Amino acid sequence: MTENKSKEPSAPHGSYNEALDWLKAEQLKKNLKNTKTDESTSDRIYGIRLPEGQKKKKNMKRNSPAAFSLRNRRTIYFVLGTAILLASILGIRYFNHSAGNPIESTGTETIVEQKMPTEYASVWDANKEINEDYTGQIIFDSGLIDLPFVQAKSVYKENGEMYVFYTEEGDLVTDPTGYTGNDVYIWTNWKTGRYDRTDEGGSVFMDYRNHLEDQNLLIYGHHFARDWDPSGSKQFTPLDALLEKKNYKANSKLKLILDREIRYYTVACVFMIDVSDPEQMQIARTNMDVTLKNEEDPGFFKTYIKVMDKLSYYDTKVKLKETDRILTLVTCIQHQPQYRQIIVCREDAVETYD
Repeated sequence: MTENKSKEPSAPHGSYNEALDWLKAEQLKKNLKNTKTDESTSDRIYGIRLPEGQKKKKNMKRNSPAAFSLRNRRTIYFVLGTAILLASILGIRYFNHSAGNPIESTGTETIVEQKMPTEYASVWDANKEINEDYTGQIIFDSGLIDLPFVQAKSVYKENGEMYVFYTEEGDLVTDPTGYTGNDVYIWTNWKTGRYDRTDEGGSVFMDYRNHLEDQNLLIYGHHFARDWDPSGSKQFTPLDALLEKKNYKANSKLKLILDREIRYYTVACVFMIDVSDPEQMQIARTNMDVTLKNEEDPGFFKTYIKVMDKLSYYDTKVKLKETDRILTLVTCIQHQPQYRQIIVCREDAVETYD
């Protein structure tokens, strides 16, 4: 008979009841041996070891459907909260400038990026090579207009040489007396330097008095009557669309592409001015609390905002404040030489690039 080499203890000899008691004792030993003592946080509340009875109750509560649902809800709330926070931080520009109509400006936001988008940087660099007076691009998100604009500070270049420019009739200007930088490009093509009334219709240009740091940037572009330009596509002619409220929402967002900088705007007011009215002509101020004669006029912009609201064709729901920076687009009204169409846009954000 083969010897049993098992190390398991033998059952004691004796009565049936003694054998049964022994089996129960051995089973209890095995259970205790296989049970690891866990003093981890699962058995603790804030560092206090739970008594066995409380551990059992705690585990029952933890594994109950209600507890499982609560944990799931907490997880969901945490994920949603994190997502909302990230959307607020990373998506602020999209929501502010691509969706809806903000009621009030929250102030200009400056975002520093590593590199300007190639499609903008390459265009700016290429146009600057064509003409040093190239200042930037004005682009409506809807595609209503996408145009370069230039600026001549004076009828004389920085080197003292007089610009080559023309009258409306196409005559070369030889005596600059009475002319300003605004006259340089009004009938002159910025790319060719030639008289241009029929092709591109001169050039879109920024006011000669403007600096990019000014509160009010003024940009001018021709409007062509439909009997002259049936397509209605030249220069600022497409801005006619904004005379009607039904076209506002689709065309309310625009930007200026500058040298390593993008400025975002929302159309705030659309109105018409009579150029013979001195009060209405104050929209031509480059800094709204400084007169056209360069005299301090504190509080004027706050008053003029009310004037613009009164003149506006419709309520855009975009509220201007006296501290806002604005962009003013100026063009003519078809067959009404005494009037100008004005589109005032509120600056919402600025992105600068290395």
